[in-house]
Amino acid sequence: MKFRNLVLLAALALSVGCQNDPEEITAPANTDSYAERGLVRGKIQVKFDRETADALNVTRTRSGELTTGNISFDEICSRFKVVSVERLFADNGCAERTREAGLDRWYIVTFEGSDEEIAEALRNEEGVEWANNPLRIKRIGGRTAPAPAASVSIAPETRAVPADYPFNDPMFGGQWDLYNDGSINTHAVSGADVNVLPAWKKTAGRPEVIVAVVDEGVQYNHPDLAANMWEGIGKNFCVADNENVTWGIGHGTHVAGTIAAVSNNGIGISGIAGGTGNGDGVKIMTCEIFHHNNDGYNADSRGTADAIKYAADNGAVICQNSWGYDAGSYSETTWSSADRPTKEAIDYFIKYAGMSDDGRTQIGPMAGGVVIFAAGNEYSGRAAYPAGYTPCISVSSIACNYEAAWYTNYGSTVDIAAPGGGAWASYSYDIPYSQGYTLSTIPTDLYNGQRFRVTNVYGQVEYETIDYVSTTQGYGYMQGTSMACPHVSGVAALIVSRFGKQGFTNEDLKKILLTDTGVDIDSYQGTIYQSYGTYAGQLGKLVDANAVVSHTGYTPVVTDPENPENPVNPDPSVDAVIADFYPNPCTDKLCIKTDYSGNGRIVLRNSTGYEVFSANVKFNEGSPLTVDVKGLSSGSYLVDVVCGGAKATATVIKK
Repeated sequence: MKFRNLVLLAALALSVGCQNDPEEITAPANTDSYAERGLVRGKIQVKFDRETADALNVTRTRSGELTTGNISFDEICSRFKVVSVERLFADNGCAERTREAGLDRWYIVTFEGSDEEIAEALRNEEGVEWANNPLRIKRIGGRTAPAPAASVSIAPETRAVPADYPFNDPMFGGQWDLYNDGSINTHAVSGADVNVLPAWKKTAGRPEVIVAVVDEGVQYNHPDLAANMWEGIGKNFCVADNENVTWGIGHGTHVAGTIAAVSNNGIGISGIAGGTGNGDGVKIMTCEIFHHNNDGYNADSRGTADAIKYAADNGAVICQNSWGYDAGSYSETTWSSADRPTKEAIDYFIKYAGMSDDGRTQIGPMAGGVVIFAAGNEYSGRAAYPAGYTPCISVSSIACNYEAAWYTNYGSTVDIAAPGGGAWASYSYDIPYSQGYTLSTIPTDLYNGQRFRVTNVYGQVEYETIDYVSTTQGYGYMQGTSMACPHVSGVAALIVSRFGKQGFTNEDLKKILLTDTGVDIDSYQGTIYQSYGTYAGQLGKLVDANAVVSHTGYTPVVTDPENPENPVNPDPSVDAVIADFYPNPCTDKLCIKTDYSGNGRIVLRNSTGYEVFSANVKFNEGSPLTVDVKGLSSGSYLVDVVCGGAKATATVIKK
């Protein structure tokens, strides 16, 4: 039978796509109902009403007793030995919109008394809207097996790259998920990929587009990621040791590489939105909620909620999440109640990402954000949350032959499919890593045979052994909806890179991604595991990078106030065109004048000849047309101006 040794979601577990072989551990029975329910003892998340929150004044007396100015609440603090009352969400310089969203009314109460009694007292307290213990997000292990030998090595499959591959990354041949010619194994089907090669002719990223990776920490100094890291790097939201970002078993680093490993830099792999090697890739912000170093502590629902808000407040417009609760453990209503802080943080990201500090003006490449979640790895037709939350985008996983991956969740709450790697549902055996798992960046200090001591949701010790590192250090193979999800995040980043400007919204992105594009893969689907019907109609369409960036309903990043969406109608009578480009060198704006009135086209190409962006425009003789070049890196560009069948080309310098 197939070795299904992928770590599954459990009690808000990391939806790990990597194949791990932890040492067998026999977990003793746990009689603590709080631990069984994944609740954190000794802390309560509380949301006050507006009047109570505004009046709260947390201070200490000379004797060290905590007071708030609310007599009734102070009595609870005294009775249950409350040691601290602290804001859950940081303002991050966005106090006005934080208040408008009501996130300033959330507090964490730390105490030494009875969890059950203080929870009941707070829920009955006037001025308290919601009170509950935080939820744990520690992982429970997967299949047990003997640890592999330290000498195990995995050589990537040698495959020729296509003639139209525009970059020079030497491991691209192993990235079947980006280009699948059917040769990765004998069952693979050509075209079962995200179709990104033709998309790169139009855009390969844009540095003002920031993707937050809420996951394990990303190795921000990885040689194939460093140039595409957000300038602020990110933050560790784990309970302990949260001064530094850590990257543990490599899950977050693997996710980040799929989205934005630096392309065309002569090393490693290509990222979906990793740029062209000219500093023009999208940026990764790491928001660490998992700490898989020895005896480290994961975040709980306090950390996940705060991380998502932090991402919105610091410029991210795409929020990538490969974690979630057990499928079927919640309905949307019960999840929204049990994990209300995370639900409100997601709503905040969707509304305020890309907006000004007061939330009223678009300042980023997109108005509002998108939150993308892995659907989960339990081969279940029941919804997993937060992935199933209606405003989120939920991602299922396919294998290299278009079939549902054996582990993927499916059903009515799934929105879209992407390559996640591993074996397919109709296959009874496992496959070699290099013949169908997804290849991406992993920490450069990982090696096969390395062991990690971790703590599960019950506080019990487990061990994980690394066995997925490629022969090229810093790269490795994983499988899961965790791996499918960043493909969608990367393609979403290409959409914003191509079309993001003033007036472009998160709803525009979702329309392009979920409604107007995608490949129907139902004909490839067979029977669901244990014969629960068919996967057809249960996975969503397969994401298509070229289709989204080729969408004709939106104009690429060019400003033409008079007629930005006028199509090109060549005028054969025009045999010459004069074009002035100024200023040259330019900084944020490049203006173009022609001696022609009518429909035309502008194309900008970088120094390697690849198209940075293009647009159909309408020229008015002698009137300037403005191109926004703020998002381009410094360097030399070729500008083609096409009018009525004639073309003028000039070199411009971006400072």
